[in-house]
Amino acid sequence: MANKRSNRKNIKHFFCPFCNTRLWRLGSQKYHLFYKNKTEMRENLRISAKNAAFLAAQQSTCVDQNVWLEEFFCGEHGTMWLKISRQESGEFASRLAQREDWQKTHKTINPEGVNFAVSEYSYRMSRHAYYSKNAYQ
Repeated sequence: MANKRSNRKNIKHFFCPFCNTRLWRLGSQKYHLFYKNKTEMRENLRISAKNAAFLAAQQSTCVDQNVWLEEFFCGEHGTMWLKISRQESGEFASRLAQREDWQKTHKTINPEGVNFAVSEYSYRMSRHAYYSKNAYQ
């Protein structure tokens, strides 16, 4: 009887930081952030220095289950990656993912960088075609 009411109203919606329209989730995996040393753990996990030193000594990394990167889609601006963080009050905060955030995730490739599946020659030629096309317009 406890779950008799609908939880549909509790779904969190995210909005584009540029045009403030609703973003659509693309069903991508959530990439949780991890921290390696005690200063990162103390600052990001909001724990005492003693507990951070204990965690750093016990395990090499600590995964934060309340912060992750996720892919969204805006009809006007296309796909974008947001850093979602769950606050202590239960609310969600979102902002665009930064380069430092990508370095703290596991099994991810920075979308701003070069695609490693494409050869260097193909990448150069695609850039050359783009710039030469715009030069004549």
